[in-house]
Amino acid sequence: MLGPVDRIVITPLSVPREYGDSFISRYSNMRWSLPLFLFLASHFTQAETASLEGVWQIQSTFYDDEEQSIRTPPQIKIFTGQHFFYTYYDPNLGTAEPLLSAGHGTYTLNNGTLSETIVNHSNVALIGETFSVIVELSEDGNTFRQIVDLGKYVLAERWVRVE
Repeated sequence: MLGPVDRIVITPLSVPREYGDSFISRYSNMRWSLPLFLFLASHFTQAETASLEGVWQIQSTFYDDEEQSIRTPPQIKIFTGQHFFYTYYDPNLGTAEPLLSAGHGTYTLNNGTLSETIVNHSNVALIGETFSVIVELSEDGNTFRQIVDLGKYVLAERWVRVE
């Protein structure tokens, strides 16, 4: 029968290591890996979550590369998850100056193409119509460019995020 053990001796196994491979160097690598991973993950998450959702204000308008003046109050566009609302100036209401008008509806954004279906509008002839335009959203998600090919000419608008 064996008696009580006074002492246990543990001998580490001799494992060949590459130059510089020690607990300290592995710890140092781990110490920098986590912050790097978190930085990269947050960068890609931010890029993927940039969307049109929010309130936008017109910044510039060009018809065939000719800049147009921005009327005041400036036009706005509001996007939620599936709906949009916008103001615009309608020159066809029989007044000397275009009047600020409004429209709203539903939208989809797929591969840079924004499709808006009008549900209600100051111009009732547009209700039920769907319009598709090319949209380029900036990397930081704070501006977008909307390009509309109207056949006779091209309308390019730049919008800036208000909130």
